[in-house]
Amino acid sequence: MELYVNSNWTACYANACIAEAIAWSENGNHASIYTMGGTAEEADAKLRGALRELKPMPQTAIKDER
Repeated sequence: MELYVNSNWTACYANACIAEAIAWSENGNHASIYTMGGTAEEADAKLRGALRELKPMPQTAIKDER
């Protein structure tokens, strides 16, 4: 899985700034993670803090129950 974080993805709308990270795998799975803050710096700091809290899950085998 690859994770992309880019400060250029932080945008301000009305009274909030949004920072976004995108993760995707070679299997075509993807996820977007975003945070909001009063300033771009605050949104970026919240996003980086949230990304540090993520704990990767090991790949598990699923038994076919047929």
